[in-house]
Amino acid sequence: METSAPAVAELRLAERNSSAALARRFTRTTLAAWRGGECHGDVDDIVLVVSELVTNALLHGHGTPVVRLLAGGDHVRVEVCDDSPLLPVSPRITPTSGLGLRVVEQVSSAWGASRRDRGKVVWCELPTAPGAGIPH
Repeated sequence: METSAPAVAELRLAERNSSAALARRFTRTTLAAWRGGECHGDVDDIVLVVSELVTNALLHGHGTPVVRLLAGGDHVRVEVCDDSPLLPVSPRITPTSGLGLRVVEQVSSAWGASRRDRGKVVWCELPTAPGAGIPH
């Protein structure tokens, strides 16, 4: 049985407030293209985690954030890279921080972070709806 590589889409963002909105549009457009224009309920969750991870990269990271979406048939992996080597820790909610990663933790089936080059990647995986049309 032949297995094809997952579909991958990537967007390099500027360090500005409008980048989270751009990342959300990129995510919706990419998922719609992968699904032949159809939208399923899991799109909102994927867009939400992209928004949260990009916002964290802009607030706490350094350099140009990069969003990468990888479609794996029954799930989508979201990766956000930045140039800060500081890894996020399990969220502790305070009046000014922690809610974004808690949202990612609750919505995703898995999440984590690791060092990459001189920075890091924060990732999460979300299941897709059956028959969602995500490429394998």
